[in-house]
Amino acid sequence: MMEPFVVSGDIAIRLMRDDDEDYLLMSRWLSDERVLEFYEGRDNPHDLAKVRLKYGPRARGQGNPVPCMLVYRGTPVGYMQYYSVEGSSAGKLGIETTKGIHGIDLFIGLPELWDKGIGTVALSGLVEYLFAILQADQIIIDPIASNSRAIRCYEKCGFKMKKLLPGRELHEGEYRDCRLMAIKREDFAGAN
Repeated sequence: MMEPFVVSGDIAIRLMRDDDEDYLLMSRWLSDERVLEFYEGRDNPHDLAKVRLKYGPRARGQGNPVPCMLVYRGTPVGYMQYYSVEGSSAGKLGIETTKGIHGIDLFIGLPELWDKGIGTVALSGLVEYLFAILQADQIIIDPIASNSRAIRCYEKCGFKMKKLLPGRELHEGEYRDCRLMAIKREDFAGAN
């Protein structure tokens, strides 16, 4: 299980806790229309009960994905998760079905901290953790194709576009195209 770690002087990643403090933060973030526009959808706000139901099992370590909090200057400001992608899930995406493939999702829950480089630093730290500690061979991420801010962040971390996934994600009542982006272990060192 992941131990908390500092990515840079101001940015750290820790596991999400099975407690009201983390659940209240998540419900606050996932009730903000500015956040929901890019993560979950504005038609899908999460109150405290919904957050507990969805994220509680994850925070208790019950299966995939592993939930984490992005911490900036000692305060949680966002959410990250990683998960193993194997077998049929990888095959459906059209990627090699070898072991060692992980997926990542993330968001910064405080819009006033967007475009400050925090997400890029945190994502690079999580990618490094997955390659160095979990021995991942490849990491994937699949942002909605219209989310240009997220795509720029992922490209800065070394992710490359692999293919378009038409109609991949139901978001705000319609199926949206996503970009399948990936980075391989051997390419990560050159990205920073």
